[in-house]
Parts: sequence; C-alpha cells; structure tokens
Amino acid sequence: MSSALNRRQFLTGSMALAAGAAAGPLLAACGGGDSGNVTEINALLITGGDRYPAYWEKVTSAFTERTGITVKYDLLQFTPLTSKEITLAAARSAQYDVYSTHTAQIGAFFPHFEPLNNYFDPADLADFFPVAITYMTNPANGELAAIPRNMDARTQYYRRDLYEAAGVQPATTWEELVAVGQELTGDGRFGLVLPGQGDPAQRQFADFLWQAGGEWLDQNNNVTFNSDAGVEALTFYRDLVQTHRITPSDVVTYQWNENSAGFTNGTCAAVFDWPGAYATFGDPSLSTVSDAFATAPLPAHKTGISCAISHGLAINKYSRKKDAAAEFIKFTVTPEALVDQYTEFKNYPSRMSTADKVIADAQGMEKQWLSDLRTTIENGKEWPKVPGFDKVSTVVQTAVQNALSNQMSPKAALDAAAEESTRILQQAGALR
Repeated sequence: MSSALNRRQFLTGSMALAAGAAAGPLLAACGGGDSGNVTEINALLITGGDRYPAYWEKVTSAFTERTGITVKYDLLQFTPLTSKEITLAAARSAQYDVYSTHTAQIGAFFPHFEPLNNYFDPADLADFFPVAITYMTNPANGELAAIPRNMDARTQYYRRDLYEAAGVQPATTWEELVAVGQELTGDGRFGLVLPGQGDPAQRQFADFLWQAGGEWLDQNNNVTFNSDAGVEALTFYRDLVQTHRITPSDVVTYQWNENSAGFTNGTCAAVFDWPGAYATFGDPSLSTVSDAFATAPLPAHKTGISCAISHGLAINKYSRKKDAAAEFIKFTVTPEALVDQYTEFKNYPSRMSTADKVIADAQGMEKQWLSDLRTTIENGKEWPKVPGFDKVSTVVQTAVQNALSNQMSPKAALDAAAEESTRILQQAGALR
C-alpha cells in the first residue's frame, strides 16, 4: 500500500481545494457566529486499527495550522463509540462538539445532531453519493444529520489460485455460490465464510433479503421482513451453514473480525467483505493470501442489491461551538482529504467526483474492484430510518442467530421477530 500524504502535503492540498468550487465555500463565508472566537473544539472519533491514531493526529494538526483551532479528541472503536454517544445524547451533554457516526445507527441520533443543511452548499452536497445523503437525512423533516466521510459496500473476495486449480469461476448467483463452495470445501478448507452474530449477521440477512426481492417495511412502515422473500433469504443463509456445509460450522459466533480472519488465514476460499479488507488482504504481514486473491461482484438472486452504507461526521446538537465544528467537518471531506483517506485505508471516497479520480488513477485488479464497488454503491440500499428501528435491528439479529444455529426454523424466527418489531414500531409512533 502506498504511503499516505504527510501533514504539509495534506494541508496544502486541502487549503487549495477548500478554496475552490469543488469543496464549496469556507464556513466563514456562511457568516457563522462562533468560529472566529473559538480556539478549541472536542471530538469523539472512530478508530479501527493501529494506523488510525496517526491518521487523526495528521488531520487535526493540519486543521489547526489552517484555522488556528485545536481539536482535542478521543478515539473509540465502532461499538463502544456508538454506546457512548447514545449515553451522551440522552444526557444532552456538550462534552463533544463533533461525533463520528454511521448510517446504520443514525436514526437513533436524528434528534441529537445539528442539521448540516446550512453549512454545505447544495451544489457541494450534490457531489456526494445520493444513497449516503438520503440515509443521513431525517425523513421526517429533511434535515441532514451528518456528512459521509467514506462509503462502505461489500465485494466478493476469492482465492484466485484455488479457483484456477479447481477450474471454477467466482459465483454470480446463489446457485453458483453453493456449487462453487461445495467444489472448494474439503481437506480442512471451506468454500465460504460469513458472519453469523450480532449486527454483522443482520447486515448479511439484509443483503439476502433484498436479493430475494424483499423489504424490511412497507410504505406504511408495517413489518414485511418475514414475507416469503424474507423466509427464502434466511433459509438460504441457514442452509449455507447447516445443509450445504460450505462454511465453518461455528460461523454463528463470527462477527467482522472472525469473518475476515477466515480468509486471511487461508481457511476459507471466499468471503464477502468491506473496502478496508482490500488493504488487509494484500498486506503480507497481515495475510497469508496476499498474493493469491482477486475480487468479483457479489452473487445475485432475483436482484443484485446489497447494502451501501457510510461512516460520517456530525455536530452535537448540544455543542456551543457548532460553527467551528462544522468547519472541521468540511475540512475532513475535501477531495484531497478523501484521496488521502483512500490511500491510507482503502476507504471508498464519499464524493462521486473523487471516486472517479481514484478509479481513473487505479490499475489492474484494483481498478476493477473499485468499479465493481461503485456499481454496488449506486444500486445499494440501507435500513429504514424510522423511529424504533434501531431496536428492531437488535430483534432481527437474535432471529438470524436462532435460525443459523437451528434453534428455530427461519419462518418461526422471523415471525416472532416481526411480532415483537411491530410492538416496537407502534410504541415509537412509526406505524402510519
């Protein structure tokens, strides 16, 4: 992986881009009231590996040199970060001015994030992938709750060497996924690895649900994930583990780390994974298959839809330094900053124009991988952003785990989850 820009390069490029039309007007031009007087803001930012502390230090130092505003920050991994933000939001705390966030949980934060509509020019917002802007916008009032820093969608990673030796191609359909997986399963190796626990299991079910032609809710927010399509999706998911046996038998305990490890350690011949995995899989110090993998689009069924989600940054509604916080957020999503983030982590840019540049500059397998990801993102979906759906997600996670472990049939698990989810949505006032 090529080295990231140094702080001076990042600062110089960000300054130039911030001044241009691509990055929109500087916050000061919006007439914000506090940024000229504020000298320090606080941020709660996401981390996810050894390189993140140095990355955030580079970004915040460059921002300080650019504006004179110091960013004091704490770093947390995704799950504890979300839990802490929920607690702080409930307390209406002003401890942090900027929050890292994610489209998967943002529905719970709509009342607690400051709308960003007035901080970003409409023409600038039009450069971000629409799926990200749509799902970061509160459907009740049209207020943009966060700005996307990068896009997340999954790709099929597979062992090129094993596939060539077996004379098979990466699966393009559910049926092919089973056939190829069976061909490559044996002698202590499995054809596929999937997550089967917690939020990752719900996300995998979501892909299968959409690919089977189903939806989570209807237009009136009535539960539909237990439809025939939902049952087909969860049955297929379970059968990959219990009937076809092309995955490790204990995948019901796997989340993202275990899912990726099943591929990097050479145990499994294919995995569906996120953009950051491209860098991990290609790093010889982290992967035993660094010179033996390739990528392909995800298999499809009735549709080829998969989730397209995004990490973002938001302003704490209870902050007393909102303008300065917005200036920092704008600084982190200039095209130069997004290219730097891609170079560092292989995080897919949230701006369409920047994604175009990254694809144009890429070569070989990386270029094809980026192009496949763009197609997935442009056709992707997210979970409904209605009151109470964060609790529904937890209920569905349990249903998926019960089905994958053969504790309940897929239909019984989904019907029970649908009944409980309906009560949740009714109590939250989401049903129309």
